[in-house]
Amino acid sequence: YRLRRNTSESMARMRQMTKLSYDFFFCFGLPILIGSIKPETYNKKDIINTITRNYNKQPIRERWATGFSQTDIHHSLEDEDNDKFEKVDYSSLNNSYVEILQEYIKNLYPKSEGRVSYKIVNYTASKEQTYMKPHRHSQCEFSMIHYVQFDEEHKSTTFVSPYLHTDFFWKNNLSHILDLQNTNNSWLHEEWQFPTEENTVIIFPSILKHYVRNVVSERLRIAISANINIG
Repeated sequence: YRLRRNTSESMARMRQMTKLSYDFFFCFGLPILIGSIKPETYNKKDIINTITRNYNKQPIRERWATGFSQTDIHHSLEDEDNDKFEKVDYSSLNNSYVEILQEYIKNLYPKSEGRVSYKIVNYTASKEQTYMKPHRHSQCEFSMIHYVQFDEEHKSTTFVSPYLHTDFFWKNNLSHILDLQNTNNSWLHEEWQFPTEENTVIIFPSILKHYVRNVVSERLRIAISANINIG
C-alpha cells in the first residue's frame, strides 16, 4: 500500500473539528495542525476571481520545476513578477493566518510568545489531470496549505514518509494488529492523505515532502501555500 487515506469516520471527526478552529495530529511522527478558516473573514471571492482569470489565460503556468519529473500545473511559484498575470491581493488573509499559525506554535512551544512570521509563496489552480512533483519548502521551518476552493472530486495533498523502512516493513505482523486508519500509525505507510474540504488549512514541518496529483473536475481546485518561520 503506497497511500492511506483516513476513513469516513475520520472525515466525520474532521468535519466536527472544523466547528472549533483546529486540531493537532502526528503524521509520520511530525506535528500537523489541521483547521479551518471562515470564508467570511477575508476577500475569498476576489482571490478566487483573480486566480481564475489567470488560469483562463494559461492553464499551465510553470517556471519552477527542474529535472525529469514533469510539473504541468498552473501555479505562481517563481513567476510572481510575470506581467502577463494579475497579482493576487492576499492582504485580507493576514489576521486569519496569524491566528491559526500562533495556535500551531503554542502547541509546539507552550512557553513561547507565539511570535511567528509567514510569506505566501505560491498558489495552485487546476481542473485538469495535472501533477506537481514531490518537493519540500526550503528556507523556512514550517509550511502551510490553505484549500481556498475544493470539492469532493478534488485530490488532497499527498505527504511522503521521510523513512526508508516502509519499503519492507509493510509485511510485518504489526500491520495486522494496529489500526492502519489512525494517523498515529502513519509511520507504517509510504504516503498519507488527510481528508480535506474547502477552507481547510494544513500546517506541517517544512521537511515533510509532499506532492499534488489532480484530476479532471468541473470546478477549479485552488490552494495557497505559505512558508513559516518562528521569531
